[in-house]
Amino acid sequence: MDNVESVLVLLLAAALLVRLADLGKIPAPIVLVVGGLAIALVPGLPEVELDPDTIFLVFLPPLVYSAAWRTSPQELRAVMRPLALLSVGLVFLTAAVVAVVAHATVPGLGWAEAAVLGAVLAPTDAVAAASIFRRLGAPERVRLLVEGESMINDGTALVIYRIAIGVATGGAFSLGDAALEFLFVSAGGIAAGLLVAWFSDLVVRRQTDASLSIFLTVLTAYGAYIGAEELHVSGILAAVVAGVFAGYKSPRSLDADIRLSAVAFWNVLVFGLEITLFVLLGLQLPGVVDALAATSIGVGQMLAAAAAIAAASIAARLLFVFALGEDGGESAGQRFGVGWSGMRGAVSLAAALAVPLSVEGRPQIIFLTFALILITLVGQGLSLPFAIRKLKLEEPRRWSDEEAVARMEAAQSALDRLDDMEEDERASETQLKRLRDLYRARFRTCQAVLGGEDPEVAAREQRIADYGELRRELIGVEREELLALRGTGRLRNQTARQIERDLDLEEARIRA
Repeated sequence: MDNVESVLVLLLAAALLVRLADLGKIPAPIVLVVGGLAIALVPGLPEVELDPDTIFLVFLPPLVYSAAWRTSPQELRAVMRPLALLSVGLVFLTAAVVAVVAHATVPGLGWAEAAVLGAVLAPTDAVAAASIFRRLGAPERVRLLVEGESMINDGTALVIYRIAIGVATGGAFSLGDAALEFLFVSAGGIAAGLLVAWFSDLVVRRQTDASLSIFLTVLTAYGAYIGAEELHVSGILAAVVAGVFAGYKSPRSLDADIRLSAVAFWNVLVFGLEITLFVLLGLQLPGVVDALAATSIGVGQMLAAAAAIAAASIAARLLFVFALGEDGGESAGQRFGVGWSGMRGAVSLAAALAVPLSVEGRPQIIFLTFALILITLVGQGLSLPFAIRKLKLEEPRRWSDEEAVARMEAAQSALDRLDDMEEDERASETQLKRLRDLYRARFRTCQAVLGGEDPEVAAREQRIADYGELRRELIGVEREELLALRGTGRLRNQTARQIERDLDLEEARIRA
C-alpha cells in the first residue's frame, strides 16, 4: 500500500463487509474475499501488491498461534492418528492429484510446474475453517480435525513446495533426500517451537504487569516462527507448537486479570488480521488476470482447468476422509463435514506469489491458485453451513457429561475447602453459609444435568440463573450511580475507572 490512508480505508471497508456478512448470516471470509474483489474493480484505485513475505511473516504466526492456544494437547493426542493421516497423507495425495489434472488440462504446463501447483494447493486454510466453525457450533471432533489439520498441514505442503521449486528451477530430485528434508524440517520446527515457548513461559511467569505479559505472548508467536525459519525448519509448525504449549500452561503462567485481558486482546488482534487478510486476497485478482493476459493461454481455458482441478481435489479429499472410517468421523455426516471443509486460503496464495520468476508457467500457477481459493471459499464455504444443518451436525452449546462431572468435582473441592476455612476461623458464619449454599446449588445443578435436564432449566431451578440476573441488574445500578457521582464532581475519573473495572470483571464472571 502506498500510504497510511489507503490502509485505514481498507480496514474500514473490511469492517463494513463483516457487518454485511452478519446481516446476511454468511461466513465472513466469503464476503470479505468477494468484497475485496469488488473493491479491486473500482476504477482509479491504486493497485495493491501483496508481498508473500508479508503473509508468511505478519499474518500467519499470530493466527496459527492463537488457534493452537485454544487447542489442548490431550485433544490432539486423542485424534493423533487421523490428524497425522490428514496432515501428511492427504497432503501428498492432494498434491499428486492436482499435479496430474493440471498437467493434463493446462496447455504447456510441465510436470515440474504441475508439481509446484500441487504443493501450493495441498494445504487447507486454518483461518477460513476456524471462522466458519466458530459460528456454526459444529461437533467437537469435526472442528478439532479440521482446525488441527489446517494448522499442521502447512508444514507438510511447504516442504513439498521447496522440493518442487528446486526441480522446476533446474535442481535434481532425490526421493531419499526429500524424505530426510521433510523429517528434518518438521522435527526441527517442533523442537524450535517448544524451546521458544518454554523460555517464554519462564519469563511470563515472573511478570506482574498485564501489558508486558500480553506483549510477550505476541513476541512468542513471532519469535517461534522467525527463529525456526532462520534455522531453515518449519516456522508454521513452530508457531503451532508454541501456541499449544502456551495455552496448556496459561492457567498457571497468567493470573486471572492478565488472562482476561490477554483473551480480549487476542480476540481483537485475530479479528483485525483475519478481515484484512481476506480483503487483501480479493484485491489480488486484477494483477493475476494481467499476468495471465501476458501469456498465450485464454482465461476460458484456465477456468475450465480450474474447474477440473477443483472437482478432482474435492473428490480426492472426500474419498480419503471416508476411507478413514470412524477415524474421519463417528458418522457418515461427520465424515462429510470433515471432507467438505477443505477450503484454500492465504498460505496457498502466498506460496503461489512466491514462485520464482524463472519458473515457466508462473502466471498459470497464480491464476489457478486464486481460482481455487475463490471456488472453495465461496462454493464450499457457502454450502458448509447448509450441509451441517441438513446432516444435523449443528450442536448448540450445552454441558456435556464430562463438563457436568468436572463442574461437580470442582464444586465439591470448594465445599471441602470451606470446611477447612471453618476450622481455621477464616470466615464468619454468614459468609460460610452463603458460600455453602452457592456451591451446593452448583453441585445439585450438575447432578440434574447428568440426569438429563437442560443446564439452563436446572440452574434456574437451583436459583443460580436468577441470582446471576439479579446481580447483573444490581451491578448496572452501581454503575449508574458511579456515573452520577463522577458527573457531579464528587468522584475522580481515575477512581471511577478502577471501581468500574472491578464491576466489569464481576459481571464477566457471572455471564461466563
